[in-house]
Amino acid sequence: MLSNQLPTIGIVGGMGPRAGNALFERVICNTRASTDQQHLPVVVMSFPSEITDRTAFLKGITAENPAYAIVKIIQKLAITGAGVVGIACNTSHSALIYDIIEEELFKRKVDVKLLHMPNETCLFIKSNYPEVKRVGLMATNGTYETGLYQQILKGMGYDVVLPDLRFQNNVIHRMIYHETWGLKASHSVVTDQVYKLFDEALSFFKARDTDAIILGCTELSLLVKDNTMRGMQLIDSTDCLARALVNAVTTNTVTINAAGLASEIF
Repeated sequence: MLSNQLPTIGIVGGMGPRAGNALFERVICNTRASTDQQHLPVVVMSFPSEITDRTAFLKGITAENPAYAIVKIIQKLAITGAGVVGIACNTSHSALIYDIIEEELFKRKVDVKLLHMPNETCLFIKSNYPEVKRVGLMATNGTYETGLYQQILKGMGYDVVLPDLRFQNNVIHRMIYHETWGLKASHSVVTDQVYKLFDEALSFFKARDTDAIILGCTELSLLVKDNTMRGMQLIDSTDCLARALVNAVTTNTVTINAAGLASEIF
């Protein structure tokens, strides 16, 4: 039976209209509980206006690193009692942002366990789909261009299937960022234009013998209706992070990061 003495899960939201809420929902869905009282303590904080766009920073459009705003939110989560924290945004885990987050948390002596969403996503594939050899990626331009997932996947021995830059810009990034009908703009519904581009992206990966596709942007979680489409496994990074957060507070385990180093959760 789960206990209310378990560490509180902290979620940094606000980076995507529904990303923090989606992560919280997946935490609930991945928790073994038969009563209200058996669910895990969770604190979600969303301050979207305070966090600059991650892709804009990585592309040099803005000089303000969103890492500092994210750190302030994690500090607030720690004050509420959060012991394990997840950031509901893949792009924020790019080295130019994430490394600063880790450095600042250390400097400010913020005592939380911060989980790395892309690491957890790739580890989930390794643990649950041993037959997968070729992995595709759908993500923002920021995540795509920094090679965030590519580096982790190649380090684990996977063949990585990526679109060329033109397809990335015109199809995948566009379905997320289009100013009128993209996922960030039309957060209350998924538009027909988005579904059309998603179908085009699936056709691209299927034609290249892709075994699994990582949905490497939290906005793309809104498109998942089935874990398998066209014979390819869809790996929802939001769900993978939620599972890792639940495991971190309910079990004494050891997680292996992308560099192959073991680190204690407790």
